[in-house]
Amino acid sequence: MRFLKPGLLPLRLFAKLYLTMALSTLLLISAVVFVSDYSQRKLSVISAENQQLLRDYARRSADIYWQTPDPEQRRLKLNQWIDTLRQRENTWAAIMKTESQFLAGSYDRQVFWGQKDLGTGRSVALPIHLYYSFNPVLKLPMADTGYFLMIQLPQHMRPGTYWREIEGTIQYGLPVLLVAIFALLIYRHLAKPLVLLQDATQRFSRGDYQVRTAAALGPRADELGELGRSFDQMADRIGLLVQRQRQLIQDISHELRTPITRIKLAMGCNTDDPLWQRLEREVNGMQTLLEDTLTLSWLDNEEFNAEKNFTTETLDVCLLIEALADDAQFEFPDHQLQLNLPDQYELNNSNHRALGQALENILRNALKYSPPGSTVSVTLMALENELLIRIRDQGVGIDPEYLEAMFEPFFRADKARSQAVPGYGLGLALTRRQIHAVGGRISVQLNNPQASCAADSAGLTVNVWLPG
Repeated sequence: MRFLKPGLLPLRLFAKLYLTMALSTLLLISAVVFVSDYSQRKLSVISAENQQLLRDYARRSADIYWQTPDPEQRRLKLNQWIDTLRQRENTWAAIMKTESQFLAGSYDRQVFWGQKDLGTGRSVALPIHLYYSFNPVLKLPMADTGYFLMIQLPQHMRPGTYWREIEGTIQYGLPVLLVAIFALLIYRHLAKPLVLLQDATQRFSRGDYQVRTAAALGPRADELGELGRSFDQMADRIGLLVQRQRQLIQDISHELRTPITRIKLAMGCNTDDPLWQRLEREVNGMQTLLEDTLTLSWLDNEEFNAEKNFTTETLDVCLLIEALADDAQFEFPDHQLQLNLPDQYELNNSNHRALGQALENILRNALKYSPPGSTVSVTLMALENELLIRIRDQGVGIDPEYLEAMFEPFFRADKARSQAVPGYGLGLALTRRQIHAVGGRISVQLNNPQASCAADSAGLTVNVWLPG
């Protein structure tokens, strides 16, 4: 099996993903263990306030011991104090001595951390085991008495009240969170170049044949970097082919201009002969085709689209549409032309030649394909940040699947209709390029949106949006 290069099996991306997942797993386990141990240590220690309270109880016991010299009175008062303490804390308590007796061996200070009394009970500073429900007995020394206050840890002082919930969060919530973070890092590592490639592909499909991915993906030494370099090679090749195709069209168009001009001169003014009239129409059609082809090639050039290198001006759209309507009404006297326009509307940074030719082509098509006696309406609406020009006809319409394809050069949806109406299929393609050239956009919709074929479409509505 081959990947990208013959004879090699480049698993660089696989190695990255494997190492990332392996490292993520180790970090995940380490994080869970560390956080669990740290939380358990912190939560298993009696709070400082409760430790101080227990020491105060031991100091109070010592005070009663020293303030009562008589042994019987001392015993009585200490018993009363212990009963009070038991009721207050709802636990067991006592005062006692604990002594260690060695049958063999001897005491070692280092081994027992300097504590000589090794009897029952534990210090308040030691951690409490969170998994045991039994509360331990604490041993608090009564200063200078040799006795200890022995008290079972009151339940309200027990640390780690919410340890079970915290432990569940650490065991289940923390892994989910860390996995989400690791997945996000992996996703960004994979998605970023894919988004760049997607953007480059979309820009390339829109006619930006200079877009390349080398700057963004060139440094990557994995399969995605190879994919970016393959895209650049493809873009270079296709860009060169498109450039040669456009140059070929321009060269052919320029070369055909001269012989067509010579033919027209050779024909002279003999307009009475029907044959010569037919030849004149055909030659004029060829000349129109050449001019439209050159204009389309010029508007479709990516350098033109990037620089918009044509004259921009301020124009009154209403006056422009009225002038076009007068000419169209003269050419199609059997049609009704309805204009819904304000008194004036100034459009900045536009071009009257490009916009006028585009609107004229749309209007002529609407009248051309509408039956005699029908009405074609032109409506101008000022929206929030743009201008909408809507041209609605009552023609034969078009099948819904051809609504977008009709803007392609030389498109013909109905061969019979193409024979009845002269033209070469460049009109709408040229119109769309001209609308885009002035910063607008164009769309076509059926007058009857539920139509499944041209016969039911009840005509077309062309919408032209222009920046206001």
